[in-house]
Amino acid sequence: MRPPAWIAKQVVMLLAALVLGVLVSLQWTADAARWPIASDQVLRTMRQLESAQAELKREVGRLREELDSRQKEAVADAEMLGELRTKLALQRAHAGLSDVRGPGIRVTLDDSQLALGGSTSDQLIHDYDLRDAISVLWLSGADAIAVNGERIVNSTSIYCVGATVMVNDTRLSPPYEISAIGDPAQMQDYLGNPGYLTELKARRKRAGLHVEFTRADMLTLPAYQGSLRQQFAQPGS
Repeated sequence: MRPPAWIAKQVVMLLAALVLGVLVSLQWTADAARWPIASDQVLRTMRQLESAQAELKREVGRLREELDSRQKEAVADAEMLGELRTKLALQRAHAGLSDVRGPGIRVTLDDSQLALGGSTSDQLIHDYDLRDAISVLWLSGADAIAVNGERIVNSTSIYCVGATVMVNDTRLSPPYEISAIGDPAQMQDYLGNPGYLTELKARRKRAGLHVEFTRADMLTLPAYQGSLRQQFAQPGS
């Protein structure tokens, strides 16, 4: 006698439930076995990322230090460049290669206007008169000197050509105005000293030369415009 149909159905359902339970159990066991592996990978990845982040932070810190160092060097270089430019400007001014302004004194020398007998040479301003006056001005501490707008530099030559004087190869005619920048009082003291310009002062009394010293609150002297080419001198090795 066969069992009733409902019993067969129950058996089938129980077997199916059993199989399903076994499968679920196996799947759960497999998943549980895989989780530790996945967790280890995540931890390793996190550690690698943390290490990379720490390295990046160190690199950023190093780059910041380098940037700060470069910025300080740039500031120092800029300050040094500024100092060099200032020194160069002073050297150019002392060499007569740039315009200069400042207080000083004017020395005016002119031929005599008197009709006197005897030698006319005493009544004229000569090249050596200009050279003597310029030498006294340098001696008194002048910073810069010009004659009728011609800047006096180391290579300046002053010599007579007939009744005129050549300065920097430029022909000048009287009156000659020597402009000097420096301490006006000190330069005037030197010019007025009886021990200086004795011949010029004697001819002023004897032949009526016009010799005048005048202080100036502000003078402007032009830069030297001549050639600086050296014909024979070469830089030393």
